[in-house]
Order: sequence, then C-alpha cells, then structure tokens
Amino acid sequence: MASFLLRIAVLIAAVVQIAFPLFVNPFRDGQDAVRAGEASQIEPAEYAFAIWGPIYLLALIYALWQLTPRGRADPTTAQIAPYTIALYAGSSLWLSAAQWGPLWATMPTLAAMAVCAAVALLYALRGGGGWRMWTIVTPFGLYAGWTLCATFVNIAEVAPQYGFDRFGLSIPVFGALSLACATAIAAWMLWRTQGELSYAAALLWALIAIIIAGRTRGADDIVLTTAGVSVVVVAVLAFACKLWGRSTTATAGADGRAAPLR
Repeated sequence: MASFLLRIAVLIAAVVQIAFPLFVNPFRDGQDAVRAGEASQIEPAEYAFAIWGPIYLLALIYALWQLTPRGRADPTTAQIAPYTIALYAGSSLWLSAAQWGPLWATMPTLAAMAVCAAVALLYALRGGGGWRMWTIVTPFGLYAGWTLCATFVNIAEVAPQYGFDRFGLSIPVFGALSLACATAIAAWMLWRTQGELSYAAALLWALIAIIIAGRTRGADDIVLTTAGVSVVVVAVLAFACKLWGRSTTATAGADGRAAPLR
C-alpha cells in the first residue's frame, strides 16, 4: 500500500510540475526574476529553455508508466520514487522561490533537483536497457544533464546578489570556473553511466546555447573558450565511455559474467 501511494505521489508531482508554470511563471513577458545584477555571461540562449517541454513530457510518461503492471514489476521504480517526488516537486518549488522569494532558495532547490535526477538515473541504468531507455532512463538522463548546468548558472546569477564576491574573481573568470566545475561533475557522471546519451545530449544542448548566447551578448573569450572546451570534453567522453561500456559488456558476456556496475 505504501509503495502504491508513493507511485500516486509521483504522478501527482509530475502533473503539478507541468501545470504549475501556467500559474506561476517568473519569466512571463520577458521578465527575469533571477537576474538582478550584472549578467553572469554563462546564461544559455533563450531557445535552450525549450528543453523543459521534453523534460516535463517524459516525466509524465514515466509517472504513468511506473503505475502500469510492467512499471510496478520493475524494482527500480520503487527505489527511486522518493527521489522522483523530490525532483518533480522541486521544479514547482524553484518557480515559487523565483517568483515570490526568497531568491536564495532557488540555489539549494535546483542543486537538490540535480542530485535527485542523477541518483535516479544511476538507479535506472542498473536495470538494463531495451524499452526501459525511453520509459525510465532517458527521462532522468535529460533531467540530470540539464539541471546540472542550470545549477551552476543559477548560482552564478543569484549568489552575488547576497554578497558573494565570486572568490574575488572577475565575472568572466568565475563564469569559466563554473563551467569547468560543471564539466568535471559531468565527466564523472558520464563515466558512471557509460556515456549515457540522453545525459550527454542535455549537457551539450546547454553548453552550445551558452556559446551562442555568449557570442551574441559579447561574453569574454575565457567564457567562450571554456564552454567550447567543455563541449569537446563532454562529446569525446560520452563517445569513449559508450564504446568502453559496450566492450566491457561484450567481454563479460563472452566470459559468462555480468557486466560490472560502477
């Protein structure tokens, strides 16, 4: 009974996160409630935020699927239910904080969302691939990749409004450092997920949008260069980890062993 109630809560949270922006939208009419000071130089181009559409849609698909007989039979859905609820509810909470405050709450909220999405993705990948790639892996892969980048952008935009001096660094240098940190975490996740393509795709979508916005808005070279290097690192690592993962799986299968889990 408790498991069923958790699954219902997952569905409710998924529906709410889709409906919530219709009533609470701090970015309506071109407003930007998050940015009050000087731009961080690492905010993606506006078109990039359209990724929330597929993220929300896939979240709803997952929420419905995990209630089906096949979804209930998959042990992963029960394991990740608390993380999924926190992730979906966090989306609505972030919008509330951006709209009504306190604005500082957007930072831990988005960071917690990124962690929950990453944990759910790691659990999802333990259950294998096949049809699960579309019902459980891809939804969390996109969510985890996008929220990782969004977390560092959000901190770069909001933290200085509360007296954070960027460790004494200039805006461009701190922006480049933020991208480097995000890329380092992404590299670790790509290794753990054997180059999960949905995760890499969300990262590349965000990074390329940062480059496009930077060129349009006149971002410093250090920001554009770091973003460009990050794109190459993510793409190469995703490809290499995917190949290595397939090689490991094939070798383990030939030896009659299960492929290792990281």
